Amino acid sequence: MKKLILILFFPLILGCEAKNDFDNIYQSIDLAPLRTNNTFSQPFRILKTKISDATLFDAKYGNTDLSIGYVLRYYFYTGIDLNADSSELISMNLQTFNLKDSNDVLEISRDAIEEIRKMEYGSVEYEEFIRKYLSDCIDVTKIQNDCVIPAIYEPVCGCDGFTYSNSAEAQCNGILSFENGKCD
Repeated sequence: MKKLILILFFPLILGCEAKNDFDNIYQSIDLAPLRTNNTFSQPFRILKTKISDATLFDAKYGNTDLSIGYVLRYYFYTGIDLNADSSELISMNLQTFNLKDSNDVLEISRDAIEEIRKMEYGSVEYEEFIRKYLSDCIDVTKIQNDCVIPAIYEPVCGCDGFTYSNSAEAQCNGILSFENGKCD
């Protein structure tokens, strides 16, 4: 009988321990993810940034009515860790990706989403997001993740509301139409 009781309670003890580990990770994040995926070592990604003001993530994400923070936290399962020593993205399998060292919320967020779209599950999340909000502007079949972009700065404004360094960068990102000059 004692063995049966131990067998029944052992999984509960392990389950509580795993929950505590998750809680510790979750509590260290300033802007928690709004959704999680429990099939990985960690149920969400973490965007570490030197940016300290959480309200900066309330800015609009391109030509959507969504905030940058909401897009990252809801559609890309990404919590945001402010005041970090460096800019990096930690994936659900705990792999770390170095990002551009920037204090520009839009730049760091776009850099993170570009890394996420290269991931197996991240590419599915990206396609779902584009299909829902930017399908008339971005052709996901034309996106080239490892595109070589000329170092010429001739900014163009993509129909998605983002400025690209030149038309080649816009085309590598599947942008269907763009105009010369920076976006407002």
